[in-house]
Amino acid sequence: MTLIQPCRRLPAWCLEFEAGQSIESAKIPCMQSSPARAVCPNCATEISGPFCPTCGQEQKELKKYVWTIAGEFFEDVFTADSRASRTLVALVFRPGHLTTEYFAGRRARYVAPVRLYLIISFLFFIILPLLSQLSPGNDRQVEVSGADSQEQNWREEVDAEMANVRIGWLSEEENAALTEKLRSQVSKLVAQIDENPASVYMEFMDLMSAVMFFLLPFFAIFLKFFYIGSGFYYAEHLLLAIHNHCFLYLALTLSSLLGYAENGSWANMTSTLETIVVLWMPVYLYLSMRRVYGQGHFVTALKFLVIGTCYFVLALMGFILTVIAGLWLA
Repeated sequence: MTLIQPCRRLPAWCLEFEAGQSIESAKIPCMQSSPARAVCPNCATEISGPFCPTCGQEQKELKKYVWTIAGEFFEDVFTADSRASRTLVALVFRPGHLTTEYFAGRRARYVAPVRLYLIISFLFFIILPLLSQLSPGNDRQVEVSGADSQEQNWREEVDAEMANVRIGWLSEEENAALTEKLRSQVSKLVAQIDENPASVYMEFMDLMSAVMFFLLPFFAIFLKFFYIGSGFYYAEHLLLAIHNHCFLYLALTLSSLLGYAENGSWANMTSTLETIVVLWMPVYLYLSMRRVYGQGHFVTALKFLVIGTCYFVLALMGFILTVIAGLWLA
């Protein structure tokens, strides 16, 4: 009779023998049970690494302490090889680089364009109202001689201008009702400005954020029209428009922060840096167009001036519509 000697000693509960049963047919729970395979919670695919081979979701532990999440966030932003840092460096110092990299298929190493736009525009339209509230001159009340009379003259001028508002297809009664409505809304807005100017500014910036978002496709239309024979699709023009708007929001935010810091002891340095940022903006936009479309300096400069003028007029119209909407909703 052959004796089976196990290589290691098994606990007594691992072997469950019945009368007349051989060891081959014995129930051995600890040897029959196999370890459970990890499964992706998103698509239920078996995984063997940190990423799902089907949907690509990273397998992270979601139950974390707050300081762990904060540490991972700052590590992702400030680490030299992170996507956020690579994207910000390219966005600020390399005009058109993000767009050309996206065209070349190298997208995973940078933040997605739409996500980048949403984050930077959100910060831009939040930081500017906060700076207006924190401005040193916001808390001071300056007494100016004759201020009441100047305000009265201004109100009379506004009333006179609104009295001249006439819409051709409206009757006299309807025009009179429109003028009265405008006067009422202007009076409400002036009272709100006197009471809490920061809230008015924040409401205006909320409206402007929506207007600027809807102006993006129009800017891409201008690019499509002036580069109609370039072989670029509309979506590719829209991608350049998104990246350039992200840069403008970031540059304007930095310029506002530097302008706010001009009141301190570093006034000369911050003023110089602010001037550099302002001058870099048109140069950046020009270089981005030349890098992406690859045309000569003269043709690119001409198209840059024409497209910039058209977009400025369109943005001015959006600004006027925002003011009208603010008056109507005040």
